[in-house]
Amino acid sequence: MYVRVKKVGSRRYAYLAKGVREEGRVRQKTLCYLGPVAKLGFGIPNDIRRKVEQRFQVNWEKVESGIRQIPLTLEEVSQLRRENFTPTARIRSGPRRSRVKGELSALTELAAIGFRERFERIGDREYRMR
Repeated sequence: MYVRVKKVGSRRYAYLAKGVREEGRVRQKTLCYLGPVAKLGFGIPNDIRRKVEQRFQVNWEKVESGIRQIPLTLEEVSQLRRENFTPTARIRSGPRRSRVKGELSALTELAAIGFRERFERIGDREYRMR
């Protein structure tokens, strides 16, 4: 089993696939849909894992390493950052108060450090998960 990426319009989607021999040729057989490539940057969600495990026996380490090898475009990386870092900067516990001077720049720097730890640049506009 391996991860197959298909492009539909401007978006890319990941599928779990395997090679099947038919009439002397090897063909790809899609087993299940994993989700948009941009959302798989932090791993496969547990609900998808449960659905797949009901149908197939999967080596998740191999699948996750396959996903990490997929280069991400700049748009996909920025979507990941928007979904995972922005809400944490917005949520504040306790009473509403104004931000401390430099708080937004500190949050931005923390997000950039987390991003650099998770991804490496492999091209002008492409990144790969470490």
